[in-house]
Amino acid sequence: MTSRSQLPHGLSSRSFSIGEARMHGVSRGRLAASDLVAPTRGIRVPWGAQLSAADVVRPLLAIMPDSVASFITAAKIWGFPLPLEWERDPTIHVTRPLSTPGSVRPGVVCHRMGLAERDVVVVDGVPVTSRERTWLDLAGILPPEHVVAIGDYLVCAHPEDFPMPRTALVEIDALRGYLDAQRRVRGLPAARRAIGLVRVGADSVPETLLRLAEDEAGLPEPALNYVIRDPRGRAIAWPDQAFVELRFAIQYDGEHHRTAEQQASDNWRNRLVADVGWDQLIVSAADVRARGWDGVAAVVGGRLRRLEALRGGHGRREMLA
Repeated sequence: MTSRSQLPHGLSSRSFSIGEARMHGVSRGRLAASDLVAPTRGIRVPWGAQLSAADVVRPLLAIMPDSVASFITAAKIWGFPLPLEWERDPTIHVTRPLSTPGSVRPGVVCHRMGLAERDVVVVDGVPVTSRERTWLDLAGILPPEHVVAIGDYLVCAHPEDFPMPRTALVEIDALRGYLDAQRRVRGLPAARRAIGLVRVGADSVPETLLRLAEDEAGLPEPALNYVIRDPRGRAIAWPDQAFVELRFAIQYDGEHHRTAEQQASDNWRNRLVADVGWDQLIVSAADVRARGWDGVAAVVGGRLRRLEALRGGHGRREMLA
């Protein structure tokens, strides 16, 4: 049995084109070996190589130089929070000019459309649709709630008095302005519906999905980026949602809240919040699995109604009826 020859060092840990491999002296037989995966015609990937989204698409763009990484592939390059089934989908998406002929390649979806100069930027050496254009394109293929969640991710910002201040990747007014300037784009109607639901201050997809479920249930909209302070004015908690008039806060605790250290920190936070007269609901992934988002929203609605009855609230009563 003949041992398999080693790939050149520059090709052993990344995807590459057959043309590039031949320039390095790799034989046709070596390119057909079982330790190389062929995601599409003319491309090889060493088995088990850990590749970024940009690494995956780079050699394809080298043999299709008029193409730009777009749609799901662009979203992965930008790090957008995608639904799991899309995150795991290995299909490569590229966009080519309308003037180019159609291209049929296994494992590749080739979109043909005109892109403005501002719609294309270079990330890690790869031409990719801009964040704004990628979000607009995704609006035509993703479920509406996930379009809103990605919009929330793009515009999320936290002020300086938050534990982790954050600057928006795209200002919400800039995202609105970008949509206003578009005409006859496939995802435009869905994106315009989604932008009406996008809010600044949501840190994660679950936070967005909970807010949308509350909206669907007819509940009042919570405040985001709200700071709960003690009588001395010191910040003690930064709830994911705050119903300020009723002094009611909601925290979504993800998987990282399971550690002993984080639980101790959460318990301390919860005591401080109770000490200043705020009620609090902690929502976990297990709650969502058991009840669904609509079930969790129903719990929120019930708590709001009880608090309103206890505290004699006005002005929100009709919405909570």
